[in-house]
Amino acid sequence: MTRGSRKTSLVSLIAGAALLASATAAPAFAEDAKQQGSAEQQPPEKHHSKAKGALVGGVGGAVVGGKKGAVAGAAGGALYQRHKNKKAEKKQEKQSKQQEK
Repeated sequence: MTRGSRKTSLVSLIAGAALLASATAAPAFAEDAKQQGSAEQQPPEKHHSKAKGALVGGVGGAVVGGKKGAVAGAAGGALYQRHKNKKAEKKQEKQSKQQEK
């Protein structure tokens, strides 16, 4: 590999990682802004897809660690989405118990 193509490859990897980070962070900021404005009853939280988590984690892992990183990232992404779903379910149960009282 020549020196120029190596530098180009590194720049494209960094740009890809930055794009991935910005694409995943923007929806989170939008949700926070919506939640701060409403103090009354909130609709149930969105279900987070494990497949989407695995896809995003796999892409991020591939950028950082190649094939093995992609596998680890996909597993981590799916677990993270599962955690978010359980957390949302627990929060919903807590709210419904408080409304019953």
